[in-house]
Amino acid sequence: MILLSGATGYVGAALRAALEQHDLPLRLLVRAADAMKNTSAGDRVQWDMASGNGLQDAAFEGVSVVVHCAGLAHRRAAERAYQRINVEATSELARCALKAGISHFIYVSSLNVVPAEARSPKDPAYLYPEPQERYAASKWRAEQSLHQIFAESTCQLTVVRPGLVYDVELTANLKTVGRLLRWWPWLLPSVGRRSMVGRGDLVALLINCVQSDSGAPVGQGTISATDGAVYDAERISRALSRGMKWGVMPQWLCRLAGRSLDWRRGDEAGTQWRSLAAAHWTGNAPVVTGWRPSLTLESRAAGETVRS
Repeated sequence: MILLSGATGYVGAALRAALEQHDLPLRLLVRAADAMKNTSAGDRVQWDMASGNGLQDAAFEGVSVVVHCAGLAHRRAAERAYQRINVEATSELARCALKAGISHFIYVSSLNVVPAEARSPKDPAYLYPEPQERYAASKWRAEQSLHQIFAESTCQLTVVRPGLVYDVELTANLKTVGRLLRWWPWLLPSVGRRSMVGRGDLVALLINCVQSDSGAPVGQGTISATDGAVYDAERISRALSRGMKWGVMPQWLCRLAGRSLDWRRGDEAGTQWRSLAAAHWTGNAPVVTGWRPSLTLESRAAGETVRS
């Protein structure tokens, strides 16, 4: 049986649906007692990661694989919240899983753990400097904690580091850009560099890991999941745009618009521009055993789906 956390999240919800389509036995780890009402009581166990309470032993009965998708991804949260949910609760889940004798722990981390200048995106987290951004730093600490917990055990640990995840349904910064482009007549300037991955492709990779076709069971304990393309802000805005645009926005105008959005959100001046213009890791993605992405942001926006 598979124990899945984060089944209501952006990646977790899609993974849950795919696992059910594959008829794989599934138990959900949920935050609220009334979550996922359409599942039977025996298919879910309640655990609030922010509570500090322990996890029931019953959560692991019959479980051989844990897929940990849950976590705090909101960039505006406090440092203590990231530490409690993304690091401490993740570590608690891992220790409980290890005690229960599970054979494979799959952790969905982030490619933001990897610095832009890194030669390889699959080195252990401790070889990279701690990221400055709170969310990425919490994933960096969580990865190290998991490696320590499973270091002397027979349980296999797979860390999946996806790039920015996209789909027809947008989330996070992509959702903000999509909304902006509905009324803004310009394309964004060619600034920033990042790697991305389609949600459907990421889900396919996680299922491969569950079925031992990818990840630690085949000798790849750390996987960087990208679609192989390099995206700047202009490319992203072209893919998400609907209708005609006047051209590419001058950088000074983009900075000004970003400051207006900072003011509306109560952020420090320059926050939106720094996020847009940031350089993330965009090197050649390592080959992943048993998995090959089939989407790009442009093809998914055009309605293409994952090819089997």
